[in-house]
Amino acid sequence: MKAITLVAMLLFATLAMSAQSNTHFVQHQDGLMGTADLFSSGESVFLQVSRGTDFFTGEPTTFIFFFSFADNPNGFTDTFGVGTIPNDSITGNDPAHVVLDVDLSQLNTVSGSSCTFNFVDFTETCQPLPLGVVHLEWRQTRSFSLHTVSDQQQTFSNFSLNIHQNSDTASAAVTGSFLGLEISDGGGQVGINHNSELELFVSPR
Repeated sequence: MKAITLVAMLLFATLAMSAQSNTHFVQHQDGLMGTADLFSSGESVFLQVSRGTDFFTGEPTTFIFFFSFADNPNGFTDTFGVGTIPNDSITGNDPAHVVLDVDLSQLNTVSGSSCTFNFVDFTETCQPLPLGVVHLEWRQTRSFSLHTVSDQQQTFSNFSLNIHQNSDTASAAVTGSFLGLEISDGGGQVGINHNSELELFVSPR
């Protein structure tokens, strides 16, 4: 399976988000979280989902962030999505088996875009975020487990990400589907965040 690092995903995501208006997300992360590295039909996907509370309202919230990348003969296409989803989209209070089930076509709280870059004539064409069902299941394999305490700050031309993370996670096998892509052998991590925080700020390019 082709793995994707978060740093590389964010670098490409700065381009995909350039047509959007200013966006600012802040989430206090407590509770279930999962990350997934997926590969199917030549497309790579990174996804993160986490429970917590909205910084501005104090209401319980579930945050989703995903990015996909696919080569084509003349360039590549990347797709980016970020926002909040219904809290019951994640089921399974035991991190050993967690299910994410959400239909993005029924929401107006997730924004993003899909952009195709052509290296032949150096053009970029962007479309609204493709909508559809995301259904993923994490089952811990526990081939490794991690206790993570870290602070990360990453800044690009129109994108910045600040993360304070305190979490306990373990490796997991991931199966299901992502916007029409069937996933049979994905990998990732699933576990619990403890008083962590994620801040994402995007401004137009």
